[in-house]
Amino acid sequence: MTTPLDFELKIAIIDDEQPARQTLVTLLNELRPDCQIVGEADSVASGIKLIRQAKPDIVLLDVSMADGTGFDLLEMFPKMDFKVIFTTAHNDFAIKAFRYNAVDYQLKPIHPREMLRSLDRAATEPSKLHAQKLKGLVKDAQSQKLSRIVLPNQEGLVFLRLDQTVRLEADGNYTTLFVSNSTGNERHTVAQPLREFEEMLPQELFFRVHQSHIVNYNFVKKYVKKDGGYVSMEDGSQLPIARRRKEDFMDWLLSKVGA
Repeated sequence: MTTPLDFELKIAIIDDEQPARQTLVTLLNELRPDCQIVGEADSVASGIKLIRQAKPDIVLLDVSMADGTGFDLLEMFPKMDFKVIFTTAHNDFAIKAFRYNAVDYQLKPIHPREMLRSLDRAATEPSKLHAQKLKGLVKDAQSQKLSRIVLPNQEGLVFLRLDQTVRLEADGNYTTLFVSNSTGNERHTVAQPLREFEEMLPQELFFRVHQSHIVNYNFVKKYVKKDGGYVSMEDGSQLPIARRRKEDFMDWLLSKVGA
């Protein structure tokens, strides 16, 4: 069951595989008959031309194409006045980059319900915030390095550097990130479970010591054996270490020695 929008969305499809484009056309016709498909393109070059000519509201953009990537395409639009939903078969770096920058994506084969949610989010997300996230995504793709994470909040977006994130703490389905930077200590709480951050953050830098805590190695002050074992952090916090995680935690710590 779809809810018609109060305006007609113009959607462009850019994917170098014809069956994939046809699947998206069929899905859109079923999910959003109130939307207009303004064109299809099968490459970065033809996609750039399509966007400039058709001026779509939303672009369904493949990550990998024969003549480049979806990131290469976005670099050609300094002013991104359209929304993007990425589609990808499998690309570990791209998926991490999407999640770090809070950018919507769909894994092929695409699930109709998930695509509908992505379309609704794209239609309602403020354009300025969406453009900010896309620019951060392109920057990460250019450098092939994920150095920060984007957190949506009530005011807009918060950009946090990973090397300044001391630790993360769970409270039900909420997570608080504790940050230390030149302006002092900050904390940011988001409606995401700790598990999602555990999957996303680089394992060489972050370790989940307890069901409620993830720590950044660079801010670990010491490991204390007494009281069942706990880790003392640079921000003064003392965090318990789960018994079943203790051995892996010690191996993780020792692997950093001399690294």
